[in-house]
Amino acid sequence: MRSILTTLYFPGRAAWTARTRMFDRDAQPPQRLLRELLDRSGPDDVVVLDGGIGARALYLDRVAAGLLARRRRPPWVVMTDSTWMPGRGRRAALRAIDTPRTTYCVLSTSEQASFPGNWGVDPARVAVTPFYWTLPEAHPEPRPGGHGVFAGGDSLRDHATLLRAARHVEAPVTIATRQPPAGDAPPNVTMGPVPPETFLTQLRESAVVVVPLVPGLARSAGQQTYLNAMVLGKPVVVSDVPGVRDHVVHGETGLVVPAGDADALSDALRWATDPAHEAEVRRMGERARRAVLDGASPDAYVDRLLSVIDGLPA
Repeated sequence: MRSILTTLYFPGRAAWTARTRMFDRDAQPPQRLLRELLDRSGPDDVVVLDGGIGARALYLDRVAAGLLARRRRPPWVVMTDSTWMPGRGRRAALRAIDTPRTTYCVLSTSEQASFPGNWGVDPARVAVTPFYWTLPEAHPEPRPGGHGVFAGGDSLRDHATLLRAARHVEAPVTIATRQPPAGDAPPNVTMGPVPPETFLTQLRESAVVVVPLVPGLARSAGQQTYLNAMVLGKPVVVSDVPGVRDHVVHGETGLVVPAGDADALSDALRWATDPAHEAEVRRMGERARRAVLDGASPDAYVDRLLSVIDGLPA
């Protein structure tokens, strides 16, 4: 069995800890961690790096991938969370980390289809490892009901469209964001940054969770917010962008609306907050919870990632 070295720190996941040597990026300076990772990895090893970690960790994972790619006999490298926006300069940058022994894990079936063309890599080296809910408890309890509409997050969010939609919604709307759009908010909207613990409290106490995403995306986004809501049994309203339909079945486990369409978004929010639909909305939340509790759990993510590793050529 191959030795697996990784910067993905999942200390609570038995399947992961049993198979890997984990490097805790918070336990030592990035430069020392990088040196230890490079010193310990050989051509017969698998090195699993987090493609989603960026500037806050000095792009350590991508730097490591680039240095490993320069070796005459590089190890197998698996880049997780390869949800990158394509572009000519970025495609050139990928060539610096790419080898025939590099596999890219994306978060949606849509990206599995588009990634090879966008980035110029062999489709056989692109795998799907869908994202997972990230609540702190091991088995989140359902939290049906609640009050008002909650939207949270910053990455690729379309809060401007949500503000236009909210003008036609009677329910209070809370938008937890560090990047509020320009313009006046309607009186039923409260908007601004909140601490992480407040973010989770507002998510748990809401009746409906909405994740408005900008149109025209080439990658998935927003999974953490809507999966966390779904595992709590909340009905979700999500823009139709890559990745969403891997998790949300329109009319069954949530509502999927065209991205950038304020009218469709307001219609969905009015339906979900209408007391006449309370029983149907509750059943939708229950179905959502059943769909993701195990299928989109951290353990399911680890199992899929280990399956990718085990499927690498001998």
